Amino acid sequence: MSPRARDRAPLPRTPVTVTVDGFTHGGEGVARIEGKAVFVAGALPGERVRIEVTDDRARWARAALLEVIDASPDRVVPPCPYEAECGGCDLQHAAPAAGRALKTRVVREQLSRLGGVEDPPVVACRAVGPDTGYRVQARMHADADGRLGFHRAGSAEVVAIDRCLVLHPGAQALREEIGDATGAEAVAFRRFEVDGPASAVLHPGPGPLHLPAGEVDLLLAQPDGTTAAMRGDGEVEVAVEGISYLVPATSFFQPSVPAAAALRQEAVTAAGNLTGALTWDLYAGVGLLSLGLAQAGAQVIAVEGDEVAADAAARNAARNGLDLEVIAEAVGPVVRRAARTMEPPDVVVLDPPRSGAGERVIGDLTALGPAAIVYVACDVAALARDTRHLAAGGFTLRRAAPLDLFPMTHHVEVVATFTPAR
Repeated sequence: MSPRARDRAPLPRTPVTVTVDGFTHGGEGVARIEGKAVFVAGALPGERVRIEVTDDRARWARAALLEVIDASPDRVVPPCPYEAECGGCDLQHAAPAAGRALKTRVVREQLSRLGGVEDPPVVACRAVGPDTGYRVQARMHADADGRLGFHRAGSAEVVAIDRCLVLHPGAQALREEIGDATGAEAVAFRRFEVDGPASAVLHPGPGPLHLPAGEVDLLLAQPDGTTAAMRGDGEVEVAVEGISYLVPATSFFQPSVPAAAALRQEAVTAAGNLTGALTWDLYAGVGLLSLGLAQAGAQVIAVEGDEVAADAAARNAARNGLDLEVIAEAVGPVVRRAARTMEPPDVVVLDPPRSGAGERVIGDLTALGPAAIVYVACDVAALARDTRHLAAGGFTLRRAAPLDLFPMTHHVEVVATFTPAR
């Protein structure tokens, strides 16, 4: 900590009026008091607001929004009645187009500030599907009375919610079928179509379970992280622009079918001419990107550390008549030994977890010298950090394409293309 930061007097805890001039990748407005950055949830750039500091740290502070004095023209009335309490959709106060503009700004700022990229080549954030009624899956928690809902922002307290504005009609109907009397402390559920097949995973609470009626596949979460089938196997089929996927109940999938289609299309396009190209798909999941790459003519090796998802990827390739080699192992060890045991890839596509791939994995990948690396990011700060590692390995960011897969939230997906520096 610098002497300057250490010696600075605490900020006043009385209401003050400030002008918001920034926006964080976490969806908060940024103002300044006595030179210190103050994060204000619910505030938009350009607004004059009245705030009260609630958390004062050495280098930054956080404040509660008390009043919007001069509103941004982008401000709208949140459409959801739970917005003030639920911690889910934190950008409902911005018009959807304005939210996408903010996401574009955040991607540029993060790649510049954290990624060290001068004038980063970021295209405008693209709308994908509807702004409401899009989520085909959710994990809801039970309150003390068993009613399902979502956590209050920054809290473990559950806000009971009957109808969620962003749930797909099929998923909303499934939430109603499951009801509030299962006795589970949490329920994760998925349905891609109205009246279509569905799955739900019950996470037991302290009391007895009461299984919901209907045809939904039911699984029970076990203490060791596995699941036990109670009704059906939990696999739900979904078609994404001509390719059919079986998705196990515990495996990750994108929030909507349009989101999955847009992400696959963007990644395949970013990879360039794939005819005959040896292509690695790292953190492959159930094969969403792998199968699109194979369909485009690539020779694909998919690496996925979760055995259930890896098995689904192999079966999904077979059922679609596509060639795919699946390695059911964590990405790090595979990449680490690749120089000794595997033919180097022409193209690498990776979709790492929110924490990013990390310096070691990126270093091992760049040492293999692929012609292109396509990085699919669900956290722009992690992408920016890994961009520095890619630059250290001799790769340059050529294009970053944000996709608005989670409208009305601060979350943004980015498909970034890197090639060797020339």
